[in-house]
Amino acid sequence: MEVAALRGAAFDLARHGIVFEESAGAADILLVTGALTRGMAPVLDRIWREMPSPKGLIVVGDCAIDGGPFGENYATLGGLSGRVEIAWALGGCPPEPRAILEGVVGLVRG
Repeated sequence: MEVAALRGAAFDLARHGIVFEESAGAADILLVTGALTRGMAPVLDRIWREMPSPKGLIVVGDCAIDGGPFGENYATLGGLSGRVEIAWALGGCPPEPRAILEGVVGLVRG
């Protein structure tokens, strides 16, 4: 819900040059929220490979970082920390939309 809130007029992503893309081939940054499930791991890998370089990975929320309260079990692999190179991570359960925006803008502007 926090990421969806960013798409609203209150945050005006276009003003910051940020556009949500539906196609991996047009994306520069992959934004991941939530724990990594075993079923989504191959999908995430496929999407990452379809993205053109240079590209970056942003993980948002405790679950995406380290699995949060879910950890690793029969259904989840936990978070992405330690599994892949992360360009930027924002903890929280969940982090506020403004904090997500500030981090994404900071990463995009370098």
